[in-house]
Amino acid sequence: MDRRRRPRQHSLELAARPAAAGPSHDGGTMSSELYLAVCGGRMEEAMALLLRHHGECDYQSAASGSGIDQLVSAGRNTVLHLAAVRGHDELIQELYATYGGRSNLLSSQNWTLDTPLHCAARAGQSNTVSLLVQLARDQDQARSILGSRNEAGDTALHLAARLGHGAAVEAMVAAAPDLASEANVNAAGASPLFLAVMGGSVPAVRAIAALCGCGDALDAGAGLRSRNALHAPAVFHGSGHHGEQWSGLDIGVAKRAEKTSGSLAVN
Repeated sequence: MDRRRRPRQHSLELAARPAAAGPSHDGGTMSSELYLAVCGGRMEEAMALLLRHHGECDYQSAASGSGIDQLVSAGRNTVLHLAAVRGHDELIQELYATYGGRSNLLSSQNWTLDTPLHCAARAGQSNTVSLLVQLARDQDQARSILGSRNEAGDTALHLAARLGHGAAVEAMVAAAPDLASEANVNAAGASPLFLAVMGGSVPAVRAIAALCGCGDALDAGAGLRSRNALHAPAVFHGSGHHGEQWSGLDIGVAKRAEKTSGSLAVN
């Protein structure tokens, strides 16, 4: 399905008083009005405020550093970061339709180097993750955005895997299967598969295993101190979750997990 949309005409009547010229309530360059409108998912109000602020955000303003991707909150979150973490997909589509081709919104990073995709993945907004991946594909940026790392060395896939957001994991691995490889480790040396196993997330492990081949993916699941991802089930075995958590996995996964059930837990 084509996720792109034509921009609407935003005729919402705004208050006569001007938007705050100084920093917003959270210390950034974004006005409090805009911040609250985006966080609340009030699309018409948010778009009208953006149009008034940027005068259609033309190329000249973007080139001078005053583009929409430069309008940020205290944590340097753009409007797309704020919308992504809350799953405001209709607003995201409208932002892309209006500004997508003339800004760096999709690849913009906040103070911790999170992109909007990182924010959506961490929050478990699976529909938003799928939407952002598709929009990145539209701009031929899918690989660079999916591979973008924050200050902890995490891709968005690492975050979704660690927190057990299976649907989000599936959407990202389907778009870039190599992200589940042994080479994709964060600053702590952990792969997405290892983090999914350590987090006890059967949906996340299943998503990686199903799309990448369970045997190869599990063998390739690098973990801390170069341990294989399947050293992690020992942690669950000791905590009483081993049988419950892993009973639904593919038989090949279960057999491999059983072989490692006596392994030392990762410190």
